Amino acid sequence: MPTHSIPNPGGEVPQGPRPSRGLLKAALAFGAGAAAYMMFEAQWIDCRERPLRVPDLPHGWSGVKVLHLADVHAGEFALNLISLRKAVSWAVPLEPDLVFLTGDILGDPARTGEVLAELARLRPALGSYAVTGNHEYGLGKSPLARARDGADLWAETGVTLLSDACVRLPARNGSSLVLCGADHLTGGFGLAEQSVHPGGLAAGDFPILLIHEAPAAGDPLEKLFTLAFSGHTHGGQLRVPGRSGLVPLAEEHGTFLGGVHRWGGGLMVVSRGVGTSFLPFRLLTRPEATLWRLV
Repeated sequence: MPTHSIPNPGGEVPQGPRPSRGLLKAALAFGAGAAAYMMFEAQWIDCRERPLRVPDLPHGWSGVKVLHLADVHAGEFALNLISLRKAVSWAVPLEPDLVFLTGDILGDPARTGEVLAELARLRPALGSYAVTGNHEYGLGKSPLARARDGADLWAETGVTLLSDACVRLPARNGSSLVLCGADHLTGGFGLAEQSVHPGGLAAGDFPILLIHEAPAAGDPLEKLFTLAFSGHTHGGQLRVPGRSGLVPLAEEHGTFLGGVHRWGGGLMVVSRGVGTSFLPFRLLTRPEATLWRLV
């Protein structure tokens, strides 16, 4: 039979089905809910006490309490300061002996003062020690990243900034902890050149490394330290389920995202950090403040 076309007086081209308004509203509601949860998680800080078994730790230093904080990113987002306040309020009654700040602490000068005021509340018996991170040098993807000269700010707050330098703590039972900090730009090259300490290590000294980004396997620092503390990763900041477990959306992170790992003949302790960068979100990787009791 012959076919006849049906006239289309309006000249309109037939279109496929359009998504319903209900479906669009559901998608928007899901997106808003997901964003709200990720902002909530960004200040749902995991405050915890943990023992840390350290090979060859001198007996006189067994039991020393170290509060490890990293990646506050002062001034990037208000949630970062909220998380820090929660961490400090939790830690003050626990009276840490030492505070280690492993980089990306300072930020916008207008908010940096608030962060330093919070850190000053800690007053650890053996002092607070910091190293630079990439954001202190203005290196990062965030549009708020700027180079900061924070040496004077740290000094005013009573925090010792270690830039390829070491300090020796008062001896206990004939042994001392030697705290060494790696400058982010050099990656600790100056420490390797000095063989850890300008005056060398005395018998019974135990060196500890503070560094922003955990060095790769085979780094010269690996042979000089049996204990190191780092940050930088934010634990991945945004993680999603994958075949091998939770994996970060960003692929730039190294082997260590968080926790305690074998590093050479010793241990590398990696903090997931306090704050966020680039986006005020975290997903399946809560911020953390950890009080380690070295044993």
